[in-house]
Amino acid sequence: MNQGDSPPDTSAGDTAGKRFMRALLAPEKPLGGYRELGTTALALQLGLPEDQLNGHWCSPCEGIWYGCTLEVECPVCGNRRG
Repeated sequence: MNQGDSPPDTSAGDTAGKRFMRALLAPEKPLGGYRELGTTALALQLGLPEDQLNGHWCSPCEGIWYGCTLEVECPVCGNRRG
């Protein structure tokens, strides 16, 4: 490209470039920024009411799951590190 040349106009109809840039973006998160992962089997088996459940964060799932205070394993993916 010479000094007097202008760069090519890619704004009109460059769909391949737009698809590429969209692929680099993270997927949209649900409203609130997290997913509801549900309640653990133990909490359901014990029949605990909602006011006795604790919310626990799962980083790989990017969501909150509910269970007993001392439970540490995500019911969806099995992660034990929060």
